Amino acid sequence: MKHSKIEILEKTPVAYSILYLALPSMLSMLVNILYNLTDTFFIGKLNDPFKVAGVSIALPYYNMLMAIAGIFANGGASYLSRLLGKKDLKTARETTTTAIFTVAIVSIFAAALGVLFIPTYLKLSGASALTALSARQYLTAIFIGSPIIMIKFTLIQLLRAEGAAKEAMLGLFIGTGANIILDPLFIFTFKMDVTGAAIATVIGQGLAMLYYISYYLKKKSLASPGRKYLHPRWSCYKEIFAIGIPSSLSQVMMSIGNAISFKLASAYTDHTIAALGVVSRVFSIAIFAFIGLSIGIQPLIGFNYGAQNYTRMKKIIKMSNIICLGMSAVFTLFFALFPGELIAVFIKDKAIMKIGTQILNAYVFAIPFAGLGMILMAALQAMGKAIPAFIVSLSRQGIVYIPMLYLLNYLFQFSGLIYAMPIADVITTILSFTFVYHITKRLKSSP
Repeated sequence: MKHSKIEILEKTPVAYSILYLALPSMLSMLVNILYNLTDTFFIGKLNDPFKVAGVSIALPYYNMLMAIAGIFANGGASYLSRLLGKKDLKTARETTTTAIFTVAIVSIFAAALGVLFIPTYLKLSGASALTALSARQYLTAIFIGSPIIMIKFTLIQLLRAEGAAKEAMLGLFIGTGANIILDPLFIFTFKMDVTGAAIATVIGQGLAMLYYISYYLKKKSLASPGRKYLHPRWSCYKEIFAIGIPSSLSQVMMSIGNAISFKLASAYTDHTIAALGVVSRVFSIAIFAFIGLSIGIQPLIGFNYGAQNYTRMKKIIKMSNIICLGMSAVFTLFFALFPGELIAVFIKDKAIMKIGTQILNAYVFAIPFAGLGMILMAALQAMGKAIPAFIVSLSRQGIVYIPMLYLLNYLFQFSGLIYAMPIADVITTILSFTFVYHITKRLKSSP
């Protein structure tokens, strides 16, 4: 049975709507996992811990680009879904146009500043000379291609916000497929090492971006951008920033937190940095699956909140949490049983495998709390609750996580360092639940 995008958001059974939107988003995230893992996988085949460590140290800076783009991607997506719920298509098109235009301008400055400050970042990260060399090569190519990366990220979030989850997934398949093919070509055949990996990533993202642009040009979107809708207004930016800044602040703080964790890990060995980087990629398998679910439900929550259909909205949140807990159980068991085997997929260095197993055994405690926290955070963003979303964003990666990194590393050395994230996830998930519970409790049932 086929349904229109509006029917999926508004009328179809809750379980069907979640599966219809979340499954493509989760598949998209699985494809994103391949994006995330591909560079590390092929660089690991060089069997050089310094190159793996270099790519790992570059990850927080790459995530910073996503955070900047996320201001307009996540903020625009949240506002867009609420506008569609109100059937305000004109403002919806203006929002899409404004978000894309602005991120394109911002990305040019991000590229220039990124390249300029690479030496400063590497110095702050505590990277050794050999590790810093690989990180510099990787980051230079990534920053040059950052306009492509940031525009693509914004396009995909805006499409998901209007329920075009399948189209968003297809673009990711195109980009990831290209990356998987090009990585070994650039790394091994052309002997470009980490620079080749970065170039392959940028080309893959560029192909995905072109697909999304073609989708908009074909006028298949509910909120297609256009020159006649380019009317940047403070009222629009206010709505975008209200959710986009708190959402992206979380990503910024996460990048800072990751950079600090690598800095603290550098006091041990380069093998420790490499192990931390590999485990972060492995752990992203669960994280990206949870992100896919939260992205899938966000337009559902935002649309029904905008339409004042609070009864349906509450059912969506409840059902999503149940699904999330089921997924958490599977991932926890998988990671707890096969930590060494998962790390060996990327690199078979015995020292890295031993350290990585210790890290992954600590991280499994964070899985259920990380998943529930993302669902609750998505609910706050979709409802446009800027202040609670801001508090939660700042807490998980800033107020809680970063102090925990320093405190636990000081008290228990490396054993304490790796438990900072699970503890931060527990605390912030409790905080998120408190906000969502009290907000939804005050909402009256739909008419």
